[in-house]
Amino acid sequence: MREVFPFDKDRQKGVRETVKKTFFAVMTILCSVLYGAALPPAKAAETFPDVPVTHWAFGTVQWAVDNHVVNGYPDGTFRPGQHVTEAEFLVMFIRAFDELPKVARMTHWADPAYVYAEEKNWPTMGLNNHELRGKAISREQVAEVIAGASGVNFLGTDAIEYLLNTGLSRGKVDATVEGYMGADFLTRAEAVQFIKNLIDSGLRELQKRPELPTPKDQMPKPKDANLPAKVREIKTKMEEVVAKDYPNYVVGASETGVTVAKGVLKGGNGSVAFSMALAEGELDRVISFKATEDDSLRLAVEMLKAAGVPVKDEFFDTLKEAAITGKESRPKVGNYELIVSPHWTNADHLTVFIKK
Repeated sequence: MREVFPFDKDRQKGVRETVKKTFFAVMTILCSVLYGAALPPAKAAETFPDVPVTHWAFGTVQWAVDNHVVNGYPDGTFRPGQHVTEAEFLVMFIRAFDELPKVARMTHWADPAYVYAEEKNWPTMGLNNHELRGKAISREQVAEVIAGASGVNFLGTDAIEYLLNTGLSRGKVDATVEGYMGADFLTRAEAVQFIKNLIDSGLRELQKRPELPTPKDQMPKPKDANLPAKVREIKTKMEEVVAKDYPNYVVGASETGVTVAKGVLKGGNGSVAFSMALAEGELDRVISFKATEDDSLRLAVEMLKAAGVPVKDEFFDTLKEAAITGKESRPKVGNYELIVSPHWTNADHLTVFIKK
């Protein structure tokens, strides 16, 4: 199914009469797009000429296409840098979690999304104004919608603070209200990355926004507020690594360490972890739980870097050799002595102890 986000032809000067004659034909096509009538299959992300493998959002665009969140345009492009309108964002957002309702009398291609948003009491600009549906949506507006979909009624910077405190957003520049950059508009690539981050952060169900504003004293505390400073720092660095190079992975943290896993974080599915020394005589350590997989070893290298060990990317070869041979080694890196210790019975388990 190919999804098309058309412009509102009623707004084009000099063609109003032509539009009137073709309106219902256009709406028929748009309904087919929205509701899944037989259309040519969507192109996979790797076929978009404007989203090459080297593009920062390549993996996320592939994820969005594979999960029917958004597809490309009829000309075969994705247009990752194009601003997203409110109507486009609502369609993407809802489709990532739920099905769009059927609307008997369509007056605009995004009517199903606005019917859904109205039922959920989400704040929108274009509910009763088709022109505003076609305006670029700001990151602050997105925060208000997502906060509402999370079951709270916060607006403006309070909505942004809610997203940051609950881990539903990491911000654009950094995880602060200012770093969130609420006045900026979303691009298509940023929109699908935003939605994927929401899913990776644990948002599962779209809720109805309360009628009354949520009291400010019910604002959740920052998600990482109680984490040790070292753990927070490593978590932040690994989130940056994962966002850039490992789109299918998520990062989690506890008071004792940081874990990176593929898919959803749950017991036993970690790929790599940092575990902080808790008692005198213990050492900090990085553990690869899937040492037979290259991604796990590469993430172990990144975790060592995040922990302050000045290893180079080539340290992957040292870990790979240890995983294959099962032999322990003690390389020195800067002021650190590392103990690379494969598990003696489990080839998937490799630990790097960090001794300074």
